[in-house]
Amino acid sequence: MRVLQQITFEAKDDAEAMRIAGERLGREAVVLSTRPVKTGGVLGFFRKTVLLVSAGVLEEENNEGEDSKRERMMAFQKLLEARKALSESAGSPASAPAPAEAREPLPVLYSSGQEDSLRISREGLALSSAAAPRKAYEAASQDQAGSKLERDVLELSKRLSEVIQRIEGEIVVPSAQADPVQDSPLVSRLVNAEVSRQRAQTLVQRYTQENEGRAFPEWLATRVKTAGSTPAESLGGRMVMFVGPTGVGKTTTIAKLAAISALWERRKVLLLTADTYRIAAVEQLRTYAKILGVPMEVIFEPETVSEAIGKHPEADLVLLDTAGRSQKDTKRIEELASLYRVFRPDAVHLLIAANMKYRDMLDVVRKIGVVPITNLLFTKIDETSTYGALLDVVEDFERPVSFLTTGQNVPNDIEVATGARLVEILLASGNGSDG
Repeated sequence: MRVLQQITFEAKDDAEAMRIAGERLGREAVVLSTRPVKTGGVLGFFRKTVLLVSAGVLEEENNEGEDSKRERMMAFQKLLEARKALSESAGSPASAPAPAEAREPLPVLYSSGQEDSLRISREGLALSSAAAPRKAYEAASQDQAGSKLERDVLELSKRLSEVIQRIEGEIVVPSAQADPVQDSPLVSRLVNAEVSRQRAQTLVQRYTQENEGRAFPEWLATRVKTAGSTPAESLGGRMVMFVGPTGVGKTTTIAKLAAISALWERRKVLLLTADTYRIAAVEQLRTYAKILGVPMEVIFEPETVSEAIGKHPEADLVLLDTAGRSQKDTKRIEELASLYRVFRPDAVHLLIAANMKYRDMLDVVRKIGVVPITNLLFTKIDETSTYGALLDVVEDFERPVSFLTTGQNVPNDIEVATGARLVEILLASGNGSDG
């Protein structure tokens, strides 16, 4: 790989650096390095700090042969392992060892049917090599999109308000008599898994009325809505948007799904990133794209989405990465809504880390609720020992769960979500026998 063209300039922050690099060198520009420098001022006073940026366009040789897919997959795996090792050496909270009961490996998502160096288990969830029927993408008018956006956001906001009111209004009233439901071992097991006590009691009461001879885990699994049985179904269409707070694992999750779709399902994947506020995020996804051999475009402004997609008309799967948002950052929240209107996704996956407290999850829904959330995607399953908050958020917002992720191994650390799997890890964390 060599640098075809290189420039150096000053920028006030990462976002401006990416924008200037793109304007001067085109969409293939990459930021090679940045360092803070002092500039301006009078007699050494009143100097301001800016970024001294080096950017360029890289050229790499294309010696790819028929057997290159496995090599790219191995390179992808090594890259992820290196990033994980770097995170652990830096003392990142995400690298904290998971409790013993949470470290049981998840089933693999994809089985190649071969014994190769990736050691993909044949006991995993095998997927059909044939791509699922493609959902036709028809662009709606801006007025229709805006109207639907407002309705969906209002519905989500109303549901969130109801949840908060319910939580704040929960009062535990001592009962003069023993209640068989409240004293049930199943209630205790759910509460031990950090399901809210009121929900645990309600669920057990419904189970006693509706079980029809089924075991509690089987009955509870039927209450968990899931998006599909294959990655294509769970993704939800051709145009897919991923949203969530910073650090939840959006970029890595998108890379895993791109690897599965491009390398095994032979789909023509296009990666888009609008996370131009962090140079590292753009370069990380760009590196993944090069290893996987799929195109990637950087979205500097929402208005450029159509142009970026138009450059790749062959793409039958478009995955959009977005920046983490804060409810205090009005500008970025409005940008997210604008991005949704222009991109017009078939599905919006909200990524939530499993190790978050339930109230923090509600805060995430509040922050990201400017766009309609169609699916929940739980990450960092391996970084907590209790999963009650996941059941609470699924019950409260009635959104289907698409995928579960844990760790950074590809593809073993991502799986299509099922009600049975969620209930399995939930009840295991409750430390009891099956109901």
